[in-house]
Amino acid sequence: MAPEVAVPGAFLLLVVVHCWSGAVSGATICTCDLSPGSCDINCCCDPDCSSGDPTNVFSFCLPGSTKAERWTCLYNWLIFRNNAPYPSTLLGAAPAQLFCVSTADASVNYFVTPRRVDADTFASVSAPYSGASFFPASASAPAFSAFYRAGDPVLTVSTSGVLGALRQPAPLGDQSLCSDNNPAKFLQDDITSCVRALSSVTCETDLSLSASFYHQDAAVLRVPADATEKSAMRVPISSRVTDTPVLRGDVCNNVVTQVIYTVLYNGTQGITGVSVDFTLSNVSAGSARLSQTFSVVYKPAASASQGPAQSRSGNPGYLVGRPVLSDIGCLSLLRSLAGDSCSRSDVRFGVNSLSGCVIRGGDSETCGDLYTRAYQLLIGGRAPGSLAMLGNITAGQDGDRTPIIYQNCSLQGDCASACLIPTSLHMQILWARVGLLSNPQAQVVGARFVFRCQLVQCRETSVLQTQVSFTDLTKRGPAPRYGATS
Repeated sequence: MAPEVAVPGAFLLLVVVHCWSGAVSGATICTCDLSPGSCDINCCCDPDCSSGDPTNVFSFCLPGSTKAERWTCLYNWLIFRNNAPYPSTLLGAAPAQLFCVSTADASVNYFVTPRRVDADTFASVSAPYSGASFFPASASAPAFSAFYRAGDPVLTVSTSGVLGALRQPAPLGDQSLCSDNNPAKFLQDDITSCVRALSSVTCETDLSLSASFYHQDAAVLRVPADATEKSAMRVPISSRVTDTPVLRGDVCNNVVTQVIYTVLYNGTQGITGVSVDFTLSNVSAGSARLSQTFSVVYKPAASASQGPAQSRSGNPGYLVGRPVLSDIGCLSLLRSLAGDSCSRSDVRFGVNSLSGCVIRGGDSETCGDLYTRAYQLLIGGRAPGSLAMLGNITAGQDGDRTPIIYQNCSLQGDCASACLIPTSLHMQILWARVGLLSNPQAQVVGARFVFRCQLVQCRETSVLQTQVSFTDLTKRGPAPRYGATS
């Protein structure tokens, strides 16, 4: 074991076990590369990001996506206090969190001899900090970067030359009223919802209720630097919707309830196309409040003609919150919509959920028909046979999969009285962290789908529920013993 290091004027307890196999020498995979063929936001190791230095494009780099230094690591619980002159970091998550120290960068330690300043070198050292101290800097034209960075506002220009930003209204205040000052942020897909006031007076006069408000008299700047170039290319916002709100009686027709912007981009070369789609509704003018939803989606220009872009749920291990992948697509569970109708939403890895909706037997349905309909609603139509063990298996790609064990219930009774139908599905998913302790990857190791049945009256309302639970089976190795020697 290395001896304790004493630093004058500082308190330090640093134990470094050089022989431990958990030292990190560099990542061999890009764990944040989730979109094959396109650049992932803030993933500085993604080979699809064409820029030579990704840090110039992204506002920050996701953990693990930059070139790894050589660290010497040990468990964080062994460290009481760190005041070492070397760079240090924490890797992993509790209780297996690692404290790592890099001793290779001598330029940042306390023992570097300071640069000597004398009469000959004073001018060169002070030059970067010299300047007038008593006069304010003269106002100058705003400077624009050569390309968009992730998180930058998407700039627009009107036909009269006024500079603005692509608007994505957001809720403001306790009543969630729409604020049109919220800009869309480059490369950040987002969905917002807010409320507009609606009446017979505002139906035809409030511009925000009309589709033209969101695309006419404005074009998007290809790159921010085009703001100062009068002859630079402007990207028009295309839309096929031309209807405007019309008040007929007490119903306001053609009111915008959903706006979806699709922005095509070509790396640092800028934005190449923008389109906007609308959902128009007929709403009672006496409802007083109208809910609107706004979405912005970014797609690589190269993939625009190749259909929906593929997406991973991790690389290679699953990431918390990403969809769980099956042999027929993303795993899903029930959710309720307005009017007692049933819809579905994706199962998110690591997120335990419970949701459902209601059904009622039809006049002509038999007990078998109701059983089949309830089963298909719970399972999502077609029953999956297996789950992808890792999150980087894309559609149509072979890979390790684990079969789903089904526990069904039998069909009994007839619809003249009561039926025994499946009313709940519990998806039990087992997973574990595998690989290096310093960079573990989440992997699905097993799954069981358990149906529960209940006697219900065929013509009465019945509640269907889907539940998903995740169980961590990770077995961690023993902690390094204090006093280990090389």
